[in-house]
Amino acid sequence: MEDRYRRLSFITDMGGIKSALGEMWGLFFPRQPVLNRDKSSEKKGRTFDESWFVGKITQKVLYHPEGALEYPFFGERIYGEPIVGFVRGDDPIFERFKEVVGPHHFTPWEIMAWQARKNGVDPPPPEELSVVAFVLPLNPATIRDNASQTDWVAQRWAQTRLLGEIFSQIMVREIVTELMDEGVLAVSPDVTPMFNKKRYPNVGWASPWSHRHVAYAAGLGTFGMHDFLITGKGCAHRLGSFVVRLRLEPGRERPDDIHAHCLHHRGIPCLACAARCPVGAISASGHDKEGCSKRVAASLMRCNARYHIFIYGCGLCAAGVPCSTRIPEPS
Repeated sequence: MEDRYRRLSFITDMGGIKSALGEMWGLFFPRQPVLNRDKSSEKKGRTFDESWFVGKITQKVLYHPEGALEYPFFGERIYGEPIVGFVRGDDPIFERFKEVVGPHHFTPWEIMAWQARKNGVDPPPPEELSVVAFVLPLNPATIRDNASQTDWVAQRWAQTRLLGEIFSQIMVREIVTELMDEGVLAVSPDVTPMFNKKRYPNVGWASPWSHRHVAYAAGLGTFGMHDFLITGKGCAHRLGSFVVRLRLEPGRERPDDIHAHCLHHRGIPCLACAARCPVGAISASGHDKEGCSKRVAASLMRCNARYHIFIYGCGLCAAGVPCSTRIPEPS
């Protein structure tokens, strides 16, 4: 069966092909939900507070029918219980991202202004906006399988890379649609035509909305030598975020030190992620993003040949290291 499964996936794995084209060129995304302007003009309505978002995201991650792996891992959940955080739309850090990430990075107001104008309403001011960010920790079996690899991505990890991304986008799109139906303006940047990866001067390959940086802004973690975000559930995860016209309280402390959870940056000998990199793209001097991206791109043919799935991936530096599933202790 495995030999027949998704044979010729360059042609037959339409989910993977659409996902790749959406990521690179903003194609094949479904239509944006329409704002219910009758509801938005009402004074009273449903309460969408912090606990509502935590409960809604958790319920979808743990029980949504699309949140499971496929053959040969039928029924296995892609992710464990998520962590959810919030950051205000007028937080000065978003202007800082214009310098740190690049001038191409959206502020919450910029992406929400696109959604507002599309729905024929005035863009709300930044102080009326919040960003909901979340961490989706990977299935322990997925982390274990990738930790056993030394050269190329494991099958569970590759499948998670594709199906997990598709599920994350489905989940957020459903939440955004529910909010828009109730008259609450909302938008998920990575499921709009505005989102596409390309090479930027002095930056390299990047997207106009970084879930990692937004998650840091929401106090969900800090960066490691591998550039993954080290969270309370480690660095083996997927991140997501979306913008809403609600005043939500952040509730989490954001470390000033963007590397506060990384052992190496705390002066403790580690560099386990560097030892795990098959092309030496991580060292004491930093992360060679170009070398890393070339290795990841080279995995596409292998994932098709071995796993019959149209996806690329690696993640070896995020598995089998002290920060895979937790914030590491100095000992």
